[in-house]
Amino acid sequence: MTDTYDDYELDPDADEVPAAPRKTIHEVFNPEGTVGVACDRDGEVVGMHITDEARENGDVWLAAEIVNLAKLAHMQSRVGLRREMEAKGTRPYTIDSFGLPTEAAYRSLENEIFGTRAQ
Repeated sequence: MTDTYDDYELDPDADEVPAAPRKTIHEVFNPEGTVGVACDRDGEVVGMHITDEARENGDVWLAAEIVNLAKLAHMQSRVGLRREMEAKGTRPYTIDSFGLPTEAAYRSLENEIFGTRAQ
């Protein structure tokens, strides 16, 4: 785990302190809005949202829902990395070499997981 002070070094001769890096969070909720998972830029789970209604569906259902949402949130963070690289002008073949998913691949997985529930 890193703290914001690990992301840059202070220059004692500089007049200004550099701004802390922006924390990017990717959140994904199930279609009903009862369960959600949040991942940071690196794809690590940093939060969950579980309503009382979701807990009433039972442990097996809830566990499966959390795992599916964590997959989606992780993939969304990887799509975000792809967007960052594209915005910085990284060549497409370099981005592809990292195996970063596209938005279309994310939507495909979302449809696979939620199917008609997403409608």
